[in-house]
Amino acid sequence: MLEPGEEYHDLASLIRGKARKNGDRLAARFAHRDLSYRELDGASDQVASGLRAGGIGRGDRVAALLYNRPEFLELWFGVAKLGAVLVPLNTALKGELLRYELTDSEPKGVVVDADLRDTYRAARPEGGSVHEWIVGREAPADSPPGGAGTFADLLAGGERRSEEPPRPSDPCEILYTSGTTGPPKGVLIPHEKVLRTSREIGERSRLDPGSVLFTGLPLFHCNAQEMTTVTALLNDLTAAFDDRFHATTFWETAQRFGATHVSLLISMINVLYKQPDRTTDRAHRVRTALTAGTTRAVWREFEQRFAVTVIELYGMTECGCTTLMNPPSAIRVGSVGTPLSFVEAEVVDDLDRPVPANERGELVVRPRAPFTMFLGYHRKPEETVQSWQNLWFHTGDYVTRDPDGYYYFVDRKKDVIRRRGENLAPYDVESALNRHPGVFESVVVGVPSPLGEEDVKAFVQLRPGKHVSARELFEFSNEQLPFFMVPRYIEFIEEIPRTANQKAQRFVLRQRTGGEVHDRDAMGIVLRKK
Repeated sequence: MLEPGEEYHDLASLIRGKARKNGDRLAARFAHRDLSYRELDGASDQVASGLRAGGIGRGDRVAALLYNRPEFLELWFGVAKLGAVLVPLNTALKGELLRYELTDSEPKGVVVDADLRDTYRAARPEGGSVHEWIVGREAPADSPPGGAGTFADLLAGGERRSEEPPRPSDPCEILYTSGTTGPPKGVLIPHEKVLRTSREIGERSRLDPGSVLFTGLPLFHCNAQEMTTVTALLNDLTAAFDDRFHATTFWETAQRFGATHVSLLISMINVLYKQPDRTTDRAHRVRTALTAGTTRAVWREFEQRFAVTVIELYGMTECGCTTLMNPPSAIRVGSVGTPLSFVEAEVVDDLDRPVPANERGELVVRPRAPFTMFLGYHRKPEETVQSWQNLWFHTGDYVTRDPDGYYYFVDRKKDVIRRRGENLAPYDVESALNRHPGVFESVVVGVPSPLGEEDVKAFVQLRPGKHVSARELFEFSNEQLPFFMVPRYIEFIEEIPRTANQKAQRFVLRQRTGGEVHDRDAMGIVLRKK
């Protein structure tokens, strides 16, 4: 475990120091290969040398289009040791979106999973001199202008030597946001942010010697990096990774890896909870589920069914994968917790004035310590300034805060639906619909209303083998919700579209056409207003 006085402020010093301390202790587990602390340190040294031999230097960017595999960690720490900047790309990207992020980040090198090589090649920007390394098989003959090789070449290339450690303020990576309101933004992440956030996650996670932190989230995202990888390494523990989230085998895989802690998103919580009961639901060592959002209605039921304690949290790429988190000794059901020590938080109205306790407002945050939040948006100075109004970073999320300082997530500010003079959160409508025994999951969006403002539309995925009519769901909503929250429209859908991080793609659903839409008013359903 992290000892008193043991401090790290950059990723290169972290892995070197922990390798000296832990040697052959297991650092990371993957489906087909494990890494000890010594092996991860040695391989990342070799990667740093290979990158240097390939023309990569301090401050240069190296893009990675990789699934969850050991080479990701070897590359990440190798890039850090070189003082370069990793650009992990979403493995679901293709076409113009992938081309945009490659063009915007201007990497000097790219490391690509062999299974994604054709996708990358189709989106590769024209011109320039970019060295390419392939993970998983031989490099293809049609190499880019900068040349091509394999990951084995990286491990074998160049003289190994120690570089000056990066400064805490130096960027270690660029993480791209989803770009829901415009082109994706590259978030510049300094070394100090990753280390400080992960240290405090560990302090609130009920860790013990021998804990194993497990995730099925992708390593290109800050959640798997900070909540699982660096938190484990800082505390001399083991990080375990599935290739992706598999709801039907999640607990079996957790048991196989010996997991004691798991990291989940709200969509994962809901999907796991909706799975049929299995004998493996409690046949595991998992004690703690760290969750970025939990449906309040199933919080306790989830804990009881799977024999875990839920510790809920809130975070963003810009201000920390975890910014608010429940203290492990004083958990409040439904709350995303209290600010970590390096964060100052406030709840404000549209004029940035603090609102009273229990009143909804936008969450704004700012750092109490240097370099513990993002440095800005890559090549987007105007967006950087816009996000920092009145010396606060504006999250774009509505929350409430109780008199004791615990925060409660309401919804994305941009997702809040304005209907007949009322503001309503999709979360509240979804929570009600999801309580219906035939509903697997629902996603609610606002659609234009002929009377102005918006109407509520629910996309509903039913449980396998269940048959539920739209009329039944309208009537159920009528019983469960205030009249102004009852959906005007319901559309049944085979599967909710998701990002690689398992978040529902609301913008895709808003643009969806051609489905059978059920209209509450056309069906003659009368709203109950009392």
